[in-house]
Amino acid sequence: EFYQIFPRDWIAPIYSPQIARASEVELRTGELVMGVTVNGESRAYPLESLRGREMVNDELGGVPILVTF
Repeated sequence: EFYQIFPRDWIAPIYSPQIARASEVELRTGELVMGVTVNGESRAYPLESLRGREMVNDELGGVPILVTF
């Protein structure tokens, strides 16, 4: 089974993501992001950043969310 290879909670989620304005971030051409909009507030999570951690606990538009990849 999966848990025989990797223990439970082996991959730690991101609990305090670093947030930056789109104008402050440089993405490579073709780099993929996961976009989320809640209550008119939007955020993009680069998939390259999610590859190692897979989960981000965040709050967006006043709502707690879990972004997972």
